[in-house]
This record gives sequence, C-alpha cells and structure tokens, in this order.
Amino acid sequence: MLRPRYAVMAFFSGSKGGTGKSTLAANLAITMSQSLRANVLLIDLGIDSSQTSSRTLGIVPERRGALDFLVGAVSDVNQLVSRSTYMPSVLVVPPGSVKSYQLTLGVNESFNRWVYLVNSLVMATGSQLVLIDLPANAPMPILIPALVTSQIINIVLDHAAYSEYVLREIDDTYIQPMITQLRYRKIINVILNKALPSLDSVESRVRGYAHNGEVFTVPTSPIAQYLTATMKPAVLYEPKGSLTQFKKAIETITNTLTRQAKALLTGSISLS
Repeated sequence: MLRPRYAVMAFFSGSKGGTGKSTLAANLAITMSQSLRANVLLIDLGIDSSQTSSRTLGIVPERRGALDFLVGAVSDVNQLVSRSTYMPSVLVVPPGSVKSYQLTLGVNESFNRWVYLVNSLVMATGSQLVLIDLPANAPMPILIPALVTSQIINIVLDHAAYSEYVLREIDDTYIQPMITQLRYRKIINVILNKALPSLDSVESRVRGYAHNGEVFTVPTSPIAQYLTATMKPAVLYEPKGSLTQFKKAIETITNTLTRQAKALLTGSISLS
C-alpha cells in the first residue's frame, strides 16, 4: 500500500516554558483543519507537563499515548487516538502515562519507533497534516526524532527582548546542525506570542532566524488567556474586544502555514 503524502509541523520553544506554545498548537489544529478541509493529527508530547494542547481540544489525557508507544507499552496505534470534542476532523494523541525518568531508550531506537508511529497514525486517521507539540526541555529521545522529521518548525517565544537570545541558542544548537551538517531543508517560522505594542523592534531583530519562513506576532488577549485557562479553544468564540486581534493574528498564521503545508503536500517544494 502506498503511503499517503502528509506534512509534519512542530511547535517548539527550546528550554523556555510558558510561551503559550501549546495553546497556539491546539487553536491552529482547528483552524488548519478548517483551512485544509482535511483531518489534522496533533501529537502532544508534553511529558511531565500539563498536556495543555490535549486538554484544550477536549481530550482527557490520562490515558495511553505517544510515549507509551515509544517505550513499547502499546503496539496498537488505534488505542492512542481520540477525536477532539470541538472539531471531529482534529485527532489527538496525548502524551500518555510515561514519565521522563522512565524514558530509557536511546535516540536511534526512539527515532525508528517514532517514524513507525507517525506513519501508522497517518494511515489510521487519514490525516494530511501532523502537528507536534513539544514540551520545554524535552528529553533527547523525544526531541531529536520530532525535529528531524518535521518539515516545518514553528518556534514560539514571548514577544520580549530576551527572545532574541533564546532564538540564537535554539538556532545554534538545533536548527543550524540540521541545515548545515545534515543538509536538511526546513521551513523555520518564528511566532512571538503575547505581544505588547511598545516592543515593535523585536520582530526586526529575530527575522534572521526565520529560515525559509516568516515571523508572526500574536497580541496579548486577556479573553484568550481566560479561555485557555478554562481549556477552551479561543478560535471557536465570537471575536470581541481583545479576542478580535488575537483571532486576526491566528488567521494570518493559518493562511501562511496552510500555504506552506499545501506546497509540501502537492510537491511544489520538497524538503528533506
């Protein structure tokens, strides 16, 4: 059987937590599914974390998940998948019950199992797009396979002056080795979240880290933060007040990511 063509997109913040990365991943899973008119699979790899993206999509994460498969505790991928209660075309795989201290496999073994997992999930769900929500300080057996197999990497950081230095560290440690040593061509987007209007110069300083990609700014929205705190996807609510600008930013990101994903799906650009 021929393997269907699909695109893989990671959400990553290096060692920086609290950037709103998981919230954006969950909301974009919904808008990307609507834009592509296709199934979208979100794999939440939030080991030792609050599993925000799973919960925001209406999935109770206290069940078997991706990490259980990686360590060999589960062999049937159908046991891992749930449909979002907010958008049936968004399918979610939670992290599972494995903790970081239980993750004893090496990167090579993890990579092989990861590739098999993603391929099997795509076949089982008929998804055209796979979103990977990576936790801050992810263990190497989780991080490396996810980054290497992602054609598009969205680096999500706070809209703050120090993010330039975090981006430099991410670029030096992870992105440049893939581009220069492994010769992979990646689309690297930078998303500056929770933006304040007084820091407009941040975008220009980080643009050089968006390899083949774009820099996006998402404004601070107390309403979106409230909906996130109550585990509800903000994109499904009527835009009022600060939520209006938040949804406009999400729409801009969705349009660009859709264009990038479609280019990969149609083969008009090829990244490896």
